[in-house]
Amino acid sequence: MSDRPPGSSRGAPSGSQAGSKSGSKAGSQAGSSKSGAPSKSSGKAPEAQKVDPALMRKPLTDTQILGKRFDLPPDAYISGKGDTHWEARPAYCAVGKPIKIGLNIFPVISYGDRDIYQYDVIVTPNLKNSHSLVKKVWNTSTVKDHLHNQGGKWLYDGSKLAWSSEKLQRGEARLNVDLDILKKKADHEQIKKRLEKNSVYQLIIRQTKVIRLSYLKNYLAGKIPWDTHVLECMNFFDHCLRQTPSERWLLIKRNFFDPHNGCWTMLSNDLIAGQGIYLAPRLSEAFNRGGTGLAINVDRCQTAFWPHTTLLNIACYIVNGAKPEWQGLDNNGCEAKLRPAVKRNVNTNRDEITQSEAFMFLRRMTKLRFTVSHRGKLGEPREYTVKRIMFDVKYEYGGANAKNVTFMKKFEDGHVEETTIEKHYKDRWGTILRWPRFPIVETPQGHMFPMEICDIVPNQRYNFKLNPRQTSDMIKRAATRPPKRRDDIMEGVKAIDWQNDESLKAFGIKIDPRMTFTDAKLLDYPGVLFGTGELDPKYDGRWDLRGRKFLEPNTKELTSWSFIGLGTNNECVRMNELENFASKFTSAYKGHGGIVKRAPFCKIIPYTTSNVGKMVEAAYAETRNFFKGTHPQIIFFVLETKNQLNYERLKKSMDCRFVLVSQCMNAAHVRKANGQYISNVAMKVNSKLGGATCRAVPYKSNITRPPYWNCPTMVIGVDVSHAAAGSRQPSMAALTMSMDKSGTRFAAGCQSNGWRKETLLRNAMGDMFTPLATQWKNSHGVSPAHIYYLRDGVSEGQFQDIIDTEIDEIKKIFKKKEWPMAKFTVIIATKRHHVRFFPKPGDRCADRNSNPLPGVLVERDVTHPQHWDWYLCSHVAIQGTARPVHYQVILDEAKVNVNKLMMMIYHQCYQYCRSTTPVSLHPAVYYAHLASNRARCHEFQPFEKKLMAYGKPGFPYAQDHSEIYKDASDEIHALCPDKMPMTCTETADLEMIRFHNTTMWYV
Repeated sequence: MSDRPPGSSRGAPSGSQAGSKSGSKAGSQAGSSKSGAPSKSSGKAPEAQKVDPALMRKPLTDTQILGKRFDLPPDAYISGKGDTHWEARPAYCAVGKPIKIGLNIFPVISYGDRDIYQYDVIVTPNLKNSHSLVKKVWNTSTVKDHLHNQGGKWLYDGSKLAWSSEKLQRGEARLNVDLDILKKKADHEQIKKRLEKNSVYQLIIRQTKVIRLSYLKNYLAGKIPWDTHVLECMNFFDHCLRQTPSERWLLIKRNFFDPHNGCWTMLSNDLIAGQGIYLAPRLSEAFNRGGTGLAINVDRCQTAFWPHTTLLNIACYIVNGAKPEWQGLDNNGCEAKLRPAVKRNVNTNRDEITQSEAFMFLRRMTKLRFTVSHRGKLGEPREYTVKRIMFDVKYEYGGANAKNVTFMKKFEDGHVEETTIEKHYKDRWGTILRWPRFPIVETPQGHMFPMEICDIVPNQRYNFKLNPRQTSDMIKRAATRPPKRRDDIMEGVKAIDWQNDESLKAFGIKIDPRMTFTDAKLLDYPGVLFGTGELDPKYDGRWDLRGRKFLEPNTKELTSWSFIGLGTNNECVRMNELENFASKFTSAYKGHGGIVKRAPFCKIIPYTTSNVGKMVEAAYAETRNFFKGTHPQIIFFVLETKNQLNYERLKKSMDCRFVLVSQCMNAAHVRKANGQYISNVAMKVNSKLGGATCRAVPYKSNITRPPYWNCPTMVIGVDVSHAAAGSRQPSMAALTMSMDKSGTRFAAGCQSNGWRKETLLRNAMGDMFTPLATQWKNSHGVSPAHIYYLRDGVSEGQFQDIIDTEIDEIKKIFKKKEWPMAKFTVIIATKRHHVRFFPKPGDRCADRNSNPLPGVLVERDVTHPQHWDWYLCSHVAIQGTARPVHYQVILDEAKVNVNKLMMMIYHQCYQYCRSTTPVSLHPAVYYAHLASNRARCHEFQPFEKKLMAYGKPGFPYAQDHSEIYKDASDEIHALCPDKMPMTCTETADLEMIRFHNTTMWYV
């Protein structure tokens, strides 16, 4: 009998697929009777070949590749003469109380001013350009012994570069390496066959560059601009830092994980959470005060991994976690969910066999590496990779399992016989499969295996979005208080052991293992001005709304509004509960200064058609009829659950069809009618109706006008939200604009922005900025003289694009409108970093959880030596360790005062319209993030296309994004759809449209 795993018979040409008959042509499909028959594995007709977007993208530059490993300054991404140089720091902030704050930054004490020799590493033959082959050759004893005899310390990047402290004679070495060492262990027939191939390779180590660390010092001193020489210095430092840890631990991007420590725990009983150490070099402002200008950022990190178990258990874990109603299914229940489903084809009106919903979730098992356990193997067991979980319509309702999938098996006497996979394992290996009805796993080489004999290779990262249970567990694990996080970081530093790192020693690099304590400032907190007067938030930054009136109430008194419960009494709220909440809300809103003339209309609309659009239409019509033809001003909707499809359909109808603000509430909260919840809802409602919650002013200063600017000033926030990984949903951009003189009310414009494009498209900028700016000019009587442009979500490599595209487009609009050109101050705000603040225990700048108080400002040690950037912690951390926001000014045409800029950004964090604490990010950017996510439901996309099926009435299931956006699979040539405008004149007059588009409809 054949010793080959089932899938291709002996004698079949290389490349034949699983189940192909003996002698069939390479490429024929499983079970096909004719060579070259088209595949039926998907159950669909083959589609026309399309352009692969990945092949159309520009290849990454060396800078972009290195920027994924460690933090590079923005000028690293600029090339050529005449390019922009970022704003230099004009001065340090001079206001606030001086304090000391700990940073998870470890300074580089010294590094030798010596030459480092860089080499290219080339292996021939290497037709597939395999990095693993080069690495295997490099790690042989032949190469190690030769390099040891040459002297010096060698570093290798695992790909094609190496560095040494000594120069090779003649600058090159050529070695012949024979990879036949495994022949000594080749007692197994299959290993012998693999080693019969040529295993002799030539290794060439050729010097290409000399890295002089003096270039880095000159850049830090501002004597030279960033160039390739400086980039090579940073690349060397990064590899030298990671060389020794990567030999001992598992490396994932910038994170190191020790597989043998005790920081691995189960995550929601189906994944493993591993705690590791983040490690990256960075430039430091300490160079200006006698330091080396280099530091190491060390942080604790958490990552989810696949558990070390069988693929069958993994499949059950995936099914159990996919939906709440599938939780607790045993193996039999999961197997039943994975069987093929029957779907009615609306075109042919016939039933078709298709993949079940549960089966589709198994796609995430693709590319998992595994070994097989049905037989013993000498040496290291062979690893396989999951190509797909088999599905073919020819297996009908039973599916492609071990009982149904067959292959042609060749016996020792030469005869060939068709047999099932289940029978093959019983006859050949004496293995009786316990779960033969689970789908079969197929590998790229055409091998087919039952799931229960496939063991996952340990330490494989889980690259998918966590489900709610897993997310909750991960947050609980990761959200630790500062003392615990600091201890974890110091434990990681101790384990790394820089003092005894041979690579660092060889190149003269010394790192201080003590955490940096830097000179910082605690900014003065503002007063919070309400309609009843000024409030003192104190340093802890908390207040409540009891007895407070909003700074500005709704602009028009409420005369036509309603509370609508969606669902029957048993599913949502009873009428008396709805009326009770409406009464309490009316009283509370009036108490906060809201202007209400008439009591609201209350109604429960049952799920009769399961069409939320029809229910919204009925709610609008009944509210209008109750108030004798008066257009509603706002409608409150009470929803039983947080079903995303219902929410999006409701908001799309209200925003785009009726151009009317709305407020959704959960039924459980409505039943309780808690006073604090009602006040929180009132803050949102007041902002949607044109009011303002509060305004920040310098505490006890008697200043009522904006103290931060002295000319007509506009504040703009911009953000772009992207779909989840693998989705073809377009990106959505949002631009928010301050509409009043104190920067408390922000209108928002939104537009689709291509696919995964972070920089705003010019037409999207025009669509959003022009109408809002026109309204701003009409209300102020003058165009803005100064614009603060706050941008979120961009990396250092995109800073130049912001100036060249987004700011340039706004300036073109100013010229087109013939407005006097405004001066721009462009600020990038980001939280995607690993810098943390650690106050000393009991220090005056720490709260009761040892987090920094709001207002802690850091401008030294962790910032750039020349650029104008800083870290600001402006919020109260509810749980875990506070993450400060990194701000950087990349353009400042107005030459703003440093003190005023810091105070403006910090103080305006107290003006966020729906919070009773300061927020972590400037509200303009925060609002842009909310608006871009909210505008996703405004897509020009039929709602029915997003539905896969309905559960019980009112609970739809979402279609997979690959089905919703399959027309956009060719993202290179497809036209990105616009979003629906909020300008429907059939149901709203022009004044309603103007009001809705200039109020805070998105909060």
